[in-house]
Amino acid sequence: EFSVDDTDAKDLIALLRTLGFRNTARHKTKQVSVYSQGEIRLLVNTEHAGFANASYAVHGPSAYAVTLIVDDAEEAMARAVALGAEPFSQAVGTGELEIPAIRGVGGGLIYLLDDKSDLGRIWDIDFVPVTDENESQPAHLCTIDHIAQTVAYEGMLTWLLFYTAIFDTQKTPMVDIIDPA
Repeated sequence: EFSVDDTDAKDLIALLRTLGFRNTARHKTKQVSVYSQGEIRLLVNTEHAGFANASYAVHGPSAYAVTLIVDDAEEAMARAVALGAEPFSQAVGTGELEIPAIRGVGGGLIYLLDDKSDLGRIWDIDFVPVTDENESQPAHLCTIDHIAQTVAYEGMLTWLLFYTAIFDTQKTPMVDIIDPA
């Protein structure tokens, strides 16, 4: 999920369309649009309140949240909290799902979904389908095969332990990224 303002949203949406994504849904009560291709869903959040907006105020345009599909979201949440993860919640509207979440790298969010509860029906419960009149040519992207996050060198082992202890993840070779900031 990307947090942007209305101006940055136009640029991000143009990029997503270039990559073959099309607008397939919008949130019932929030300024959140879904852009899809294959099994990939990218959310563009332009809310003027809440955590996404606060994240935008601090970081500017960013991918502030990721959603993982787990076997059992309730169990995964309990395990994460038992292992020291910081839980996250914010108010939800009437009839909307409360999605279990923890804080991740940089204070970002990791939402947990599963297919065994109503969480697996989030796209039907919290969103309404839309018809995108700007049909994009698909780039034949099917799924997301990995996620990379940049952390300061001194925090790398902490976050590596976080992901490998809480989730069924594997460490891949480290990549040094030069960042003067």
